[in-house]
Amino acid sequence: MSQFNVFKTFLSDIRKEIEDNRGATKKLELLIPGLKGYRKYDDLRVADDILRHEVADKLDQARGSLESIRKQMAINGDFNNLTAIGSIISQLQGLSGKVRYAQQGYAPLVASIRIDDKKLNELYEYDYEFVSAAFNLASSATSITYDPNTIRSQVQSLSSAIEDFKRKWSTRIEAIEGITLKG
Repeated sequence: MSQFNVFKTFLSDIRKEIEDNRGATKKLELLIPGLKGYRKYDDLRVADDILRHEVADKLDQARGSLESIRKQMAINGDFNNLTAIGSIISQLQGLSGKVRYAQQGYAPLVASIRIDDKKLNELYEYDYEFVSAAFNLASSATSITYDPNTIRSQVQSLSSAIEDFKRKWSTRIEAIEGITLKG
């Protein structure tokens, strides 16, 4: 099974959990034609929220690892590299907040947005790229070990991973907005 298919299964599991946890009121909404679309889109927003929080948690985990490295630098008196790692930590904190609190959109009572399977699969592709970039970034950050001779190259590598994540996040947002506007 490809990594993308594993990711689609993960998203399907999130959606299944949301559907399984619907109360009587939400199940009733699915029976009423005008509210059915609203309920489905609201569930999609909840699944998106869960996914974004997972990614933000990964970014926070990466930041925590780097804060430990920064402490080691300070203890060792390596003040030359503190600024570079501090910048990375600051960027991760900002990205985490941006991802965690991104606007979710709005599903009106009579949903005018139609997301068919093709559009949903396109969004899965963007989600996969965005989530993969976050996991790669977190993995890179947690694998850093403090060595005064190699820390600069490790920080530069992290900077590249952050730029990759930012591109994929922007692409995902543009794709969602494009589908929403075209819907």
